Amino acid sequence: MKKELSYGPVLITKGPYRGQIGYFDDTDTDGKLIVCPNTPIHCIGYYKVSKSAATSDIPTKCLAERLAAIDQELFENCATENLLPEEEIMLLHERILCSDMLTERHLRSMQRFQNQDKVKVFISHSSIDLAFSRAIATDLMDAGFSVFLDDWSINIGERIFEKISTGLSESKALIMIISKDYLNSVCCTDEWSAFYGKALHDQSCTIYPIIIDDATPPALISQIKYLRFNGNEYASALSTLLKVLERQFSK
Repeated sequence: MKKELSYGPVLITKGPYRGQIGYFDDTDTDGKLIVCPNTPIHCIGYYKVSKSAATSDIPTKCLAERLAAIDQELFENCATENLLPEEEIMLLHERILCSDMLTERHLRSMQRFQNQDKVKVFISHSSIDLAFSRAIATDLMDAGFSVFLDDWSINIGERIFEKISTGLSESKALIMIISKDYLNSVCCTDEWSAFYGKALHDQSCTIYPIIIDDATPPALISQIKYLRFNGNEYASALSTLLKVLERQFSK
């Protein structure tokens, strides 16, 4: 669900600062938001954006992508020295903010994994798409859903096939993270095929295909409406996914 814009971390969605993540501290007399690259107590630099250009909804994927973009920009600056000292400091402050938020979310999700009841949502993904899958899992758990993600749900020494079978059996929703790598994975095909057969006999079970590149869904899945999470569509697609999951589990 979309949050009301509030003081604290915000994602800039349009304008010259699009994609940046900062800390909304105050509103100027002209009605624009004053955004710092980190909490004001830690930095003195700031920039201004319109209220419509910022949101308090910051998907985990956006945090990870912004962190990678900052690291790339700082790395390139080491060779070119194109950044002014104050610009580099602003980037470093923003990097700390993004890193702290991302770490906090992952730690919170890991704690919830330990405390959750039977899983409701099974995330089926290829090993190549693990980073994206972690972002989806974190955002779903932040929204209150219990999930199965093999990377977090299977401990060292446990039988992988048995844990996956249990996760598929307990889950009422399957999220297919479809990519070219996913379609080439035998294990992924086994997962969605098993759940597809289960859903044919249990109408309370639902498959949610999401596409993260230009892959085409398998023939049996092509009849199901899917979401695209590639490009800049992650936030809006996530909002849609959360709404349909809430509708499914509120019945």
